[in-house]
Amino acid sequence: MGKRLSFFCLSLLVTSFSASALRAQTTPRKEPLFVYLNAHITDHVNIEMSEDRLRRLLPEIEKYRKAHPEAHVSAVVFFSGASSDALAQRNSQTHLVDMVKDYIQRGVIEAGYDGGDEPTYATRPMLDFENAKSVEDRWLVRRHAAEAILTEGRDPLTGAAQPGKSGGLKRMQEVFGEAACIMGIAPVVNLLPAAKTGAGSVPAKVPPAKPMVPTLVPELGGDSETVEVIRRYNSGAVMIGLPEDNPAQLPGYGGALQGFGAIVSPIPESAPEIYWQDNVLRTSEVSDPSEEAEERETGYTGLQGIKDEFNDLDRSKMHVVHVDVADARYYLKSDLAKDEKYPLKYAYEHPDSPKLPAEALLSKAEVDAYYVKEDAALDWMTKDFFPANPGSHVVSNAELKRMTEPSTGYSIQVEALRAELKGVVEKWAGNTYPPPYVHVAGHYLSLADLFQVLTDALAAQDRTGKLPATVQVVPVFGPNYTITGHGPNAGEVTPAAVAHFCAGLSERLHDTSATPIPENIIPNEVSLEGNNMNSAQFLRLMAKVLAAPENKLAVKMTYMFPEQAEFMPKTRRLNEMGAMWTVKPAPLTVVGAATK
Repeated sequence: MGKRLSFFCLSLLVTSFSASALRAQTTPRKEPLFVYLNAHITDHVNIEMSEDRLRRLLPEIEKYRKAHPEAHVSAVVFFSGASSDALAQRNSQTHLVDMVKDYIQRGVIEAGYDGGDEPTYATRPMLDFENAKSVEDRWLVRRHAAEAILTEGRDPLTGAAQPGKSGGLKRMQEVFGEAACIMGIAPVVNLLPAAKTGAGSVPAKVPPAKPMVPTLVPELGGDSETVEVIRRYNSGAVMIGLPEDNPAQLPGYGGALQGFGAIVSPIPESAPEIYWQDNVLRTSEVSDPSEEAEERETGYTGLQGIKDEFNDLDRSKMHVVHVDVADARYYLKSDLAKDEKYPLKYAYEHPDSPKLPAEALLSKAEVDAYYVKEDAALDWMTKDFFPANPGSHVVSNAELKRMTEPSTGYSIQVEALRAELKGVVEKWAGNTYPPPYVHVAGHYLSLADLFQVLTDALAAQDRTGKLPATVQVVPVFGPNYTITGHGPNAGEVTPAAVAHFCAGLSERLHDTSATPIPENIIPNEVSLEGNNMNSAQFLRLMAKVLAAPENKLAVKMTYMFPEQAEFMPKTRRLNEMGAMWTVKPAPLTVVGAATK
């Protein structure tokens, strides 16, 4: 799997999960490598530096786009709400906003939103669950925090809320138009140091023996509540999946990313960095961050470094490799460049004199030298690497969406679903965990998708006496509470009772009306003929009814956690990992990318 690269720090660590057995060929074929160029213009304090980066980056991207149209050269330029506002305030003198919008209009770049640097690191909306007495209350707490992050105007140095002023994604889109990709939007959670026991850790509930300094980190493990808010402001953006760094400093982070990437890339045409979650296409920045600190120490490795890393990449699967351009670290002395939060970290720590002092910055000649190296690397990619690797090219967010089948909105043949479920039920018979997803007639269905299509199929049978020929895949959220127990391993239900329950549930799963808590959420529990069971147990019963119906169906103990829930790095409670029910692969079709 690919690692996010920078022309400042070019050390690509790749871990491959072999798929050679899926293709009977003597010489393994090299799958295409897609390069996702991106720049993060989120420094609203040292605004002249941000403007210089834009003035250098935009013509550079257009130069290679014109010289090598077959390489599809483009870049996504991420802005924060604060940097968008700062650039807009100076536009009458600099005309840079006008320039950026022109490049967007002509398809040279895309605008993205990055909220990770919004003022400030210490004053982000925090999740306060003290008065949240129910699962629904906790959903609303997260929803409220997401609304603040995405829309709230804040003081550019203190982070204090500024009522009546827009900020975040809302301000970025007011200035530059709809974001093509969104990242850096997680609210913070107080993770006590003692709770950091692993990539899958759950914050401890045991009171500390003595007062402990709060550790505020972005919440990891799912963002359904935030996605629900985003859709009111932006319905089409790709979102960044697994981040390059380890924001909560969870042990085992790299291994967790590797395992998750393996799950979402079961075939050569599926990249470990691309997957669906909550019906939003995700592109991960990284697969294994274990050498990140070492990279910051070693710095720029040069053109030969990127050649070696690209050529050493195991190509048994497609990859989408994130590459930073116009890096802010081109401008910083080496000791500051080692800290990814500079220069804004300095600004937030010195609000009375927030701009970096001159002695912290490199000379113009030194900055120019970095851009010369960046240019050489882009030149090699477009002239040498892409032509020698058929199908490989730069990829934009728009292209990623064209290259992937939509997550919902298509029909599934019920007979094809029934045929596939026979094998699923057989494998599930001796297993207490659900599968991560299922594959039906060329389509991947998440557990949430499967629950929904089975509900609709059996609901139709209950109403009409026969199964429908097809069922439509529609958007649903995973359960908002994933019970940690496996449920009862006793009791029986009838197929008719299962179908009748589905008839009462089906309409709700199609309800996408705007409500504080979505209606189209997979239920947490089901009560049926005197049996109380979790939703995974009921899913197993529905699959059994469709695949191999019997007069009586035994209720089997089943945990609610598919594999991806175990691997996903998390600071959320394990019983709030319902978003993992919506995770599924997003295979890429190169032909789709070739049609511009």
